[in-house]
Amino acid sequence: MVRVALLILVLAGTARAQIVNVQGQLAKAPAADGVTGQIEAKLDWREGNNPLFQIGGAGALLVRDGKFLGLVLVKGEYGESADVTLSRKAFAHVRGRYSIDCRWKWELFGQTEYDAFRRLTLRALVGTGPALQIVETKTVGVLAGAAYLFEIEKLDEREGTIDAGDRTTASRASVYVTGVEKLGSQVAISQTVYAQPRLDEPSDIRVLGELAVTSKLSKHIALTDAFTVAYDRSPPDQIKRFDSQLTIGLIVTF
Repeated sequence: MVRVALLILVLAGTARAQIVNVQGQLAKAPAADGVTGQIEAKLDWREGNNPLFQIGGAGALLVRDGKFLGLVLVKGEYGESADVTLSRKAFAHVRGRYSIDCRWKWELFGQTEYDAFRRLTLRALVGTGPALQIVETKTVGVLAGAAYLFEIEKLDEREGTIDAGDRTTASRASVYVTGVEKLGSQVAISQTVYAQPRLDEPSDIRVLGELAVTSKLSKHIALTDAFTVAYDRSPPDQIKRFDSQLTIGLIVTF
């Protein structure tokens, strides 16, 4: 058996709900004006009794310029075993955050996503709204935000589904609360909760909660452990409402 690991990732289930938490990335922004980047990578290759090929990665770029903070985040993953595709998805997110004063901020963001196992041929959205810094000390930070977002979704044409090829548009509210606590100089705990109800049908809601612990091993390398629970009240046909995911990985910053 051959096994190569650039990044160790342990997955329990797969969180496929249509919310992706980017607040953890924004929390790693440089304190002073400048640019920082982060790379995550995964390669799992096995031969023999349990053949598997899985490759994935993520890259993030953070830019701070005075009162402006910008984020570009891209992710991708592909996996197969014995000629059976296990995962095939891609994701990109761009966000700008402007500090109006010491407490209030304004955000503008856009996102595109493809996920064969969630039956998403395309999900594209844009949104904007305010955020309030509720607590900000050297060890604890709590931020709450609310935004309007407009989304377009196109589903695949999977045989036997009642919504094959459907294309829909929707207006949603996106509300989140995120908190970070630093335990010394090496360990940080973060918790983020998102809710995205549809404005014309509030019972059609998506929720995501994520708890993460990040431990710095050196100036540029950190270990992260994250547990995510996701819920989609009205998923595509043959897609489950609940998902969970446990991720353990190494992060390299530069």
